[in-house]
Amino acid sequence: MKQIYSYLSNKIKGVEKRFSIAIILFAVALIIGTFTYQSYGISWDEGYSQKIGMVSYNYLFHGDKSLDDFECRDYGVAFELPLIILEKILRLNDFASIYLMRHFVTHLFFLLSAFALFLLIEYLYKDKLLATLGFFFLVLNPLIYGHSFFNSKDVPSMSMHIFCYLLAAIAFNKNKTIWYVLLGIACGLLTNMRIMGILFIFSILFLFFIDFIVSRKNKAEAQKIVKFSLIFIFFVSFTLYISWPYLYLHPYLNMKIAFMNMARFRWQGTMLFWGKTIVSTHLRWDYAITWFLISNPIIYLATGFTGLGLILYNLISHPLDLFLNKLQRNNLLYLVGFTVPLISVIVLHSILYDAWRHLYFIYPSFILLGIYGLNKLFKTKAKISIVIILFASFGFTGYYMVSNYPFQHVYFNQFVSNDEPEKIRKTFDLDYWGTSYQRGTEYILQTDTSSLITVIYKPSQPASELFVFNPNDRKRFKVTNDIKEADYVLTNYRDHPQDFPYPKSRGYYSIKVMNNSILTVFKIK
Repeated sequence: MKQIYSYLSNKIKGVEKRFSIAIILFAVALIIGTFTYQSYGISWDEGYSQKIGMVSYNYLFHGDKSLDDFECRDYGVAFELPLIILEKILRLNDFASIYLMRHFVTHLFFLLSAFALFLLIEYLYKDKLLATLGFFFLVLNPLIYGHSFFNSKDVPSMSMHIFCYLLAAIAFNKNKTIWYVLLGIACGLLTNMRIMGILFIFSILFLFFIDFIVSRKNKAEAQKIVKFSLIFIFFVSFTLYISWPYLYLHPYLNMKIAFMNMARFRWQGTMLFWGKTIVSTHLRWDYAITWFLISNPIIYLATGFTGLGLILYNLISHPLDLFLNKLQRNNLLYLVGFTVPLISVIVLHSILYDAWRHLYFIYPSFILLGIYGLNKLFKTKAKISIVIILFASFGFTGYYMVSNYPFQHVYFNQFVSNDEPEKIRKTFDLDYWGTSYQRGTEYILQTDTSSLITVIYKPSQPASELFVFNPNDRKRFKVTNDIKEADYVLTNYRDHPQDFPYPKSRGYYSIKVMNNSILTVFKIK
């Protein structure tokens, strides 16, 4: 026993020593998240996201056939279903408890992926400084960080991509069965979260094909590669099937339907883009690219595109290096993971909305492209200057996030002019998921002592029962659509970026980010 204890103790100490920086970064981020997760409002989609998981849960555990007719049955549930199971295990019944749990778990999964990103970069480059920079590129992104609490759709998919990248790098380097099993399971869950995970699967199969071509003269090695590829395919398919109840009756057909539906999603709504109202079914080709360019810090963009340019140059000048070197060719995965989805949504005329949130999963690829570029630049005399610039950028970005907490997800860089108050509000959608409604409602309840308070939400009513956490306050709170009956009007300006016809002197409360109102409460009576 003493020998076993000594062995395990030495192993733990070895891990702590090797990953001490990663553990510290993760621990600090987790402490911050633990103290702040209750401050983030409930988005419009959260009620329906929870329902998506609940319908599949009832199908699995209670034989409820509602899934057969459920409008969103083709949504993957790899993240939503575990949230429901956890909700049941913890016996959560109150709206507040359920949604606070969902926020915490979603953020925890995001932080674990940031930890995995550190490990991946350190594994590829043996450089803790680069790994630390990668961690900061992810966690100190105002848009992504804010969504990491209330967005259980796009952020978990993005996070799962990071886990898949880490497993892919290890699997192809070590060539052990267990790693391909884990990679297959991860890719199956990834595809369940977002159907675009299929792109990652085909990218992995392409790497297997390269290995097979290179080793085709070595029969034993070629057979080994075929075996690993079949193991990978089996565990992808098996995991995808068992984790997604929608596939149980007609696996191939329903998978095809899910892919086609997500390529042209069933939503026809309007959005504000460069001051003009556009329809989701008729997007400009540059919609997603523009949002990506204006909602990420400029230094982050410069770093990522530098790496992208260097990889494209190497691909043209020394293509064999990227194809044959098992560590370096991971950059091919990142190149494909960033560029192909952007090209696909343009070619397929995909329906997108709420900025580029459906493409958040390309952001880790962009970070890793940037890390490749930094690795090259750090071998020059410019290293110290670059590090200073990067940490200065992290400082400014972190200051913005703290100053605008918990609405730091409303972020625009210097590419968007903000030379006058409310200009951005009239140019782009701001708090398009309505998370600020909770703060506005709570303010009314705290400052108005009336026994009954009647409000109107514009442009539409959020799931108010989800964010009014105090049960006593819920009894005092009523939602109406009749302006004659209302005491207050709350708006986040979606579908109505112009000023409202209520006297400015009656403006009761306002939340501003970058000198632009993301929510205003008007007192009518």
